[in-house]
Amino acid sequence: MLLKAQSSSLIPKLKELHRSQDNELIYPQSPKYKSAIYDIDTNYIFGDFKPKTLYLDREYYQEENMLYAVIKVYPYYLGAAFIVIQKDINYEPIHAMEARLIVTFIIATIFISLIAYWLGNLFLSPIRQSITLLDNFIKDTTHELNTPLSTILANAELLKSFHPELEKSNELRRIETATKRLSRIYDDLAYIRLNHKRHTHVEKLNISALLKERLDYFDTVAVAKQISFTHKIDENIYLHIDKEDIIRIIDNLLGNAFKYTMIKGQIDVTLNELYLSIKDNGIGINKDAKKEVLKRFVRDNSSEGGFGLGLSIVADIVKHYNFDIEIQSELNKGTKVSIIWAK
Repeated sequence: MLLKAQSSSLIPKLKELHRSQDNELIYPQSPKYKSAIYDIDTNYIFGDFKPKTLYLDREYYQEENMLYAVIKVYPYYLGAAFIVIQKDINYEPIHAMEARLIVTFIIATIFISLIAYWLGNLFLSPIRQSITLLDNFIKDTTHELNTPLSTILANAELLKSFHPELEKSNELRRIETATKRLSRIYDDLAYIRLNHKRHTHVEKLNISALLKERLDYFDTVAVAKQISFTHKIDENIYLHIDKEDIIRIIDNLLGNAFKYTMIKGQIDVTLNELYLSIKDNGIGINKDAKKEVLKRFVRDNSSEGGFGLGLSIVADIVKHYNFDIEIQSELNKGTKVSIIWAK
């Protein structure tokens, strides 16, 4: 636009030349630009330069480091229908503008980052406090539960030893059932607290014998809820795994099965060289919630108590050993959870 304004003085000078009666006509020149005139048929008439490439249909165009402006002339003074103006491009203001944009962008980025950091801390502070409170709760709970649970279980065993007639007592059975449930909650909380610091001792274990021991452990719960226990356990199934980890898998799967199976329900346990599966005919899991229930503190059904830790702990252990976990479930018909270690 500056080039076009500077060239506006050229048209009156062409008009003067057009009317001049002098034998010699001096073409008007300017130290600020070069110019040339063309007729209506785009033929070159005169000028102090001749452009290599001509685009008379454009108002402006650029070629290399030169800027060109095309001005239409009417009337056609000296037969000129077009004036082409040429001027070197001044890159200094362009580079200055680029530098300002870069500096502005850097300052804006730093400012936005500081604001984002401040807002992030502001909004995440309650979450961070909640996580700290939760960690402290887990720490205090695991500390407080350990001693009384051990005392109750030990005294229940002593009662059965000194008073065999109490072994079939419903009251003692309820105490054992409730205590074992609390014991599983304690184990889950302790696992979460020590998850990243736990020491694993991987060894070759007879899973068949271990599974039978854990089934005996849950026998009290089965009797209390009148649940039928069926199992198909192949003998001498060995697996390289930490003993506490496999016990935690079995206990959490059995615990969930007992929790969500109604009175007089049925639980089927299968163990072979390929997998361990525990199937119940309980309330089942929503189709959309199968993956969600593997996350910590997520429960598909709130009709029973719990923290939503069991399956998430199983999923963590399964991932650690590169096993697979498969959940088959249908609402009001039951759930089957399989831990697959043979690929």
